[in-house]
Formats: sequence, C-alpha cells, structure tokens
Amino acid sequence: MAFQGYYVKVDGTTFPNDLLDIGGYSNTPNQETDKNSYVDGNGALKRTVLPVKRSGFKIKTIDGLTYGQKLIIQAFFIPKTLKELQYWNDETNKYETADFYIPTVEYVHKTQRNGSPIYQAIELEFIAYGGDK
Repeated sequence: MAFQGYYVKVDGTTFPNDLLDIGGYSNTPNQETDKNSYVDGNGALKRTVLPVKRSGFKIKTIDGLTYGQKLIIQAFFIPKTLKELQYWNDETNKYETADFYIPTVEYVHKTQRNGSPIYQAIELEFIAYGGDK
C-alpha cells in the first residue's frame, strides 16, 4: 500500500496531520534484537538475531497547542499501556500494524489564554511490543 497522506491511525481513525510539527514524524522500523551476543577471545562478534523485528516511531506536535488540541491527542493515545496502531514504515514503504506502548508523556505549559493553558510541543514515543501483525 503506497503512502496515503497520513502517518498514524488508531482504531481506523487517522491522527490529524495538522497537529504534527514540521518534521513531526520519525520512525525506526524493523529493529533487530540480539540474544546472548558477545565478542569472542579473538575479537569476533558472535551474534544471534531473534526473528521478530520491532518498530518504533515518534511524533512531535505543533507548538502552542490549545487545551482542546491536547484533549484530541490524549483521546488518540492515552491510556498509554497497549494500543494497536497502523503506522507508516519507511523501511518497507507501506503501512504496518503493531501493538505499541507509550512511555511517560511530559506536558509543558507555555502560557495561558482566556484562562486556558497553552502547551509547548508534545513529544510522544511509540515502542512496539513485538513484530508487525
């Protein structure tokens, strides 16, 4: 499936690109995991690579988020425990689906406008539990 103009979908709903900063999507697809790799006495690497490859990606929102925009982001990605997401994989050049968790999110208040907070850009990291589905 060729790129269709979005980066992330949650439960079939596209995350709005207008909330992403310029350069607001990056991915590290198909990462290999080693099992008991070591360097032998001659300096040669002995490596066992597990068959499951895990992907990860990050998004960074626009700066100056309103409280309402922050609520939209939270509706897509919070709670942080386990989310099945469809994401753009730049290594395979297609959309993939996997289960992800989101580490702790930091919210930085920039100022207030009309009694509501305005936020600095929010950075979210997505780490796959296992391989793509």
